[in-house]
Amino acid sequence: MKKYFLGVDGGNTKTDYLLYTTDGEYADMHRTGTCSHEQFGNGFAGMEKAMSAQLSELFARNGISVKNIEAAGFGLAGADLPYQVAELKKRVESIGFTQYGLFNDGILGIKAASENGVGLCVVNGTGTVVIGADTCGKFLQVGGVGSLSGDTAGGTYIRDRIITFMYAHYYRCGAESSMFADVMRLIDANPQDLSAVISDYPALEKHMTDIIKIGVKAALAGDAVAKKIFDDVGISIAKSAAGCIRNLGFKGFGTEENPIDIIKVGTIWKIPYDGMNAAFIKTVSELSGKTCRIVNLKAPAAAGGVLWAKEIADGIVPDPEYRKKVLNRPWA
Repeated sequence: MKKYFLGVDGGNTKTDYLLYTTDGEYADMHRTGTCSHEQFGNGFAGMEKAMSAQLSELFARNGISVKNIEAAGFGLAGADLPYQVAELKKRVESIGFTQYGLFNDGILGIKAASENGVGLCVVNGTGTVVIGADTCGKFLQVGGVGSLSGDTAGGTYIRDRIITFMYAHYYRCGAESSMFADVMRLIDANPQDLSAVISDYPALEKHMTDIIKIGVKAALAGDAVAKKIFDDVGISIAKSAAGCIRNLGFKGFGTEENPIDIIKVGTIWKIPYDGMNAAFIKTVSELSGKTCRIVNLKAPAAAGGVLWAKEIADGIVPDPEYRKKVLNRPWA
C-alpha cells in the first residue's frame, strides 16, 4: 500500500491540502474553502465536518484513504490557545489521523523555508502573530490573540490607526496628514460624518485595502503620520519576535555563522515602503542580541506541512534532497 505525507494549511479564508508520496513525489494539491473553526457557527464541529468533506474529495480522486497517510502536518488558523489546540487535535484524530503535528498555521512557514526546521515565522497579513520553533522541538506563539497581547500590526490594525489619526486630527488636536483628504474621498464622508464612520464596521471592512494603499502612498511620499504608523508596525512585530527568541532555546544559533531564520509571511510585508522592514530588522536585532536572517517563503505554506510530516515520521529534519523534491516544483 503506497504511503503519503500530507500538509494542511488551514487559513480563515482558504485551505490548501498538499499530498506527496513518502519517496518525495508530488501527488496532488487541493485548494478549497476554509476549515477554520472560527468561521463556523458551530465552531469545532463545523471545522471537523468541513475538513472531513474536503479530505474525502482529495482522497477519492487519488484512490486512497486516511490509512494511506503515513504522517501529516497541520497548520491551522485559530490554534492560538492551549484549549483550541487540544480540541483541534481531538477533531483530526476523530477523522482518523494518528501520526501528525498540529499548531498555528505560522509553523508551516518555518518548516517550509528554514533548512533546519527551526526559526521564526512573523505574520503580517490581515492580522499578526509570531511563531517560533527551537532546537529542542519546542514551539511558542507570541500574539495572535487580540490587542491585549500587543497585536499592533496587520492590515486591520493599520486601517484602524489611519482612521484613529484622522479622527484625532479633526476632533482631538492631532497632526495633519495628506492621507486624510484621500480617505474622506474614498469613503465619501466629511469631518462631521466621522462619528458615524468609525461606528460602521462593515464599511471600514469594505474599504480596508484601499485605505491601506492610501497610507502606503503617503508614507512613500514622506508623510510623517503615515511613516510613523508603518514604522511602529515593524517595531511592534520585532518586539514579539525578539521576545519569542528570548523565551525559546536556540542553542548554537544566532551568530554570524549560524543565524536564526526569520520567515516573513503576509501581504503587509510586501508593501514597497522600506521603513517598516528596516525598523523590524533593527529592533529585533537590538532586543534579542542575536544575528537573524530573513528568508523568503516561495512555496505554498502547505509544503511546510509535508516536510513537517516527514520530520515527524522519521524523527529527523528532512535531508536537502527530499526538501528539494518538495519545494522545487513550479507551483500553480
